[in-house]
This record gives sequence, structure tokens and C-alpha cells, in this order.
Amino acid sequence: MSPSDSQMNAGLTNPYATNGVTLRLLMSRVINASHEYATTQTPSHNEVDADVDAEVERLRLYNEVLLYSARLCEVAIKQLLYCTQIPESRYQRMALGALLESPCPTCKRENGKHPHLVSLVGTLAHPFHLCLEFEHCAMDHMDLVNRLRNSQAAHSGSQALNIRSVEESKAQLLQDIHEALTGFVHMLSHLEDLEQSMLEDLAEKGEAIILLKRNGLPAKDCNFNLIPGEQFVFDPEATRR
Repeated sequence: MSPSDSQMNAGLTNPYATNGVTLRLLMSRVINASHEYATTQTPSHNEVDADVDAEVERLRLYNEVLLYSARLCEVAIKQLLYCTQIPESRYQRMALGALLESPCPTCKRENGKHPHLVSLVGTLAHPFHLCLEFEHCAMDHMDLVNRLRNSQAAHSGSQALNIRSVEESKAQLLQDIHEALTGFVHMLSHLEDLEQSMLEDLAEKGEAIILLKRNGLPAKDCNFNLIPGEQFVFDPEATRR
């Protein structure tokens, strides 16, 4: 990972990429710790309160998986939003729920007007005809992760302690972690489709522009109006206006 302050030396220019790297490293530690705890003996537990210790550790690890799942979804979405013309002020402080659905800022500023809801995730998906895929699947998964995070791992909400044997607590942890991560990986596959569509769109436009420049198009005529998801067609008259 290159230093973020050395952009001239292949450093990262997208601040959310830097945040994403950090969160991925943290989550990988949590996943490894969860699996190791659930599948190995734990001699460090107090023999008298071993069942209590196991249940508390189960909740701690499960909560961390939920929190980092939501935070990684947030940073992945913001990393893609940063590549658009949407002002960073619109999404910089948004949590996952607001990225999925939030009041229109223009309507909010008009007195007496009930703002309609907009989705920044949907805004990203729309130009690449991924709306239905996100609306019927990806956004449901992200909303589920967000609701689980809010009800079980954030604010004042938490799962209740269920004191039982160490083996039962660990089996429950393994099952819960597997379910949470299966949904999380599925959700990331949708974001991958979106990112890949954006990269392919940029590559196609880049190749078309490079060809025009190789054929002698002067720099003064390179003020293109590039629309995400739409094929780039060179209009000499439009560049002169």
C-alpha cells in the first residue's frame, strides 16, 4: 500500500480507498479470531465462569463482525461515489442506512415541502442498468446488515446473554458468523458488479479518446461531455460550443 500523501509516486488519491484498506485488515483479524475461538479449546477461561466467559466472547466477536460488515459496505459505496461528480459533502458523513435511502436535500430546504427519498446506491447503479439487481437483492442485504448492526451491535442495542455450555455458545457463534459473512460476501459481489461496470465504461471511453488524439484531435477540442453508462460518441460541434 503506497502512502496516501505521495500521489506522484502511485499513492492513493481516493481517501476512501485508504480507509477501506484499514477496515479490511481489521475485519480479517476479527474473522480469524472468531473462527479460531469457535473451533478450538479455550483454556484461558475461568473454570467457574467458563460458560459466562464463552457467551460474552461470542457476543463480542459477533458484534464486531456486524459492525465491520456495515462499515466496509459504507466505505466501498463511498469509494465509488468519490469517482463521480456527486459532491462529497452529500455523503461524507452518511452511515449505511442514509446511503440506501435519505431525504432529498433540495426538498428539505424548501419550507413546508415533504422531501422525497433518494438512494445514492441507486444513483450509482442506474447508469449501468443494475437498478433491478440492487433494488431486489443487494439493497435488501445491505439493509439487513444495517438493521442487525443497529439492533444488535450498535447504540444501546445488543443481543441478550444466553448462559449455556461453552460448546453451545461456540457452536452458536460459528453459525451466526457463517450466516453474517455469507450475506456480506453476496453483497460485495453486487458492489463488485457495479465497480466492474464503472471500470469497463471508463476503459471504453478512454480507448475512444486516445484513438481520437492519435488521429490528430487537438487538445482544445478535448472538452468532452462524458455520461456514465452511455457510449461515447465524438461530436466536433459540441466540443467547440
